[in-house]
Amino acid sequence: MSKRWLISGLLLILSTNVPGAMAQGILFPSVGAVNRAMSGASVAAPLDAVGATYWNPATISSFAKQEIFVGGDFVYGDTFLATGVVGGTAGENRSDSGLAAAPVIGVISRPKDSSFTFGLGIYSILGRTIDFRGSDTNPILRPFDPPRSFGVGPVSAELSGLQVSMLMSKQVSDTISVGGGLIVNSVSLDLDPAFFASRNSNGTFPAATNSRPNWGAGFQVGVFYDSRDKWKFGAAFKSQQWFETFKYNSKDQIGRARELNLEFALPSILTFGVGYQASRSTLIAADVRYFNYANTPLFGHSPEVGGLGWRSIWAFAVGAHHQFNQMVSAQFGYAYSQSPIEDGETIFNMQLTAINTNSLSGGVTVALTRTVDIVGSAVYAFEEKSQGTILQIPGTAIQLKQSLGTFSLGLRFKI
Repeated sequence: MSKRWLISGLLLILSTNVPGAMAQGILFPSVGAVNRAMSGASVAAPLDAVGATYWNPATISSFAKQEIFVGGDFVYGDTFLATGVVGGTAGENRSDSGLAAAPVIGVISRPKDSSFTFGLGIYSILGRTIDFRGSDTNPILRPFDPPRSFGVGPVSAELSGLQVSMLMSKQVSDTISVGGGLIVNSVSLDLDPAFFASRNSNGTFPAATNSRPNWGAGFQVGVFYDSRDKWKFGAAFKSQQWFETFKYNSKDQIGRARELNLEFALPSILTFGVGYQASRSTLIAADVRYFNYANTPLFGHSPEVGGLGWRSIWAFAVGAHHQFNQMVSAQFGYAYSQSPIEDGETIFNMQLTAINTNSLSGGVTVALTRTVDIVGSAVYAFEEKSQGTILQIPGTAIQLKQSLGTFSLGLRFKI
């Protein structure tokens, strides 16, 4: 009976037109060594050029001098996929995801005697790699060879995105600044198989791999209040990032050309933050963010029309910065995020999964000279599981398991 349910469930997978899914955390919550060490808490606590340009453009007015940050983030994910029958043996496979590297550049400049400040941020906002090899023991990763097996074979996906933010802020008064600017994005997404496409005539799915980087754009605005005493407050809004239609020059099972199209966008984000200067050497910050996935193309659309059916979510980050002396300072942080997917949708998150909800971070900044700092940090997202049945078929089971580690290095130049 269990075997019959399993086969029925896999047949449903192959007969349903659903997209390959991207899990919660598709957008990096922080960038650069300092901002990552603070778990991204920076909307009311600007510590470096990258963190200021990433979340709240109004905060760049708080930098009296020119500042340049150059660095890299290195992300490693450990992801497992297990499927089988309840009470039976489940096949489990580990993704060969490897180590992903992401560049980080932040520049802030304030002309002398001007109330305007200008900023530029260049950073990777997306980064996921999944590579599950074919398996004889994992039902979903077995080949599509009816009636012996009804899987999809090897599953792979690669998502990368670069964002360029061009910003300007205005110091309205001694305590209030406002800012905004244009965001330009370049995103590449490869999926094999492409579950969002209709099946080939033999029941297999085509691959969405032959494509080019796709361009998109949006904007961000923010406001920052600094009491010049203990308290700081900030709010920022990133618009939805609109993209051109993703097009893939695919082929069917015998090599005939097929064109695949995918509508893609990134969600709008609303953020509120507070900073508290506990002492001359200690700053504490907290941010709350709202990700509007429910009203974003692909993510918010229902699976019946080729979407993911995600809900909008809240995320929270808290960080602390302490200056030990003129040479050394340290940052620590914690972040939590809701998941936009239910356990019952685990099956749709095989390809680009990021199900982690809790993470801890820490970093150290060392002054090499009066104008140059070296910064290093690490983030660990605790292992999280997403599990459920295969399309709610009784007797079937699927589980995704993942932990993430990020290491960042950078140089900060105060000119």
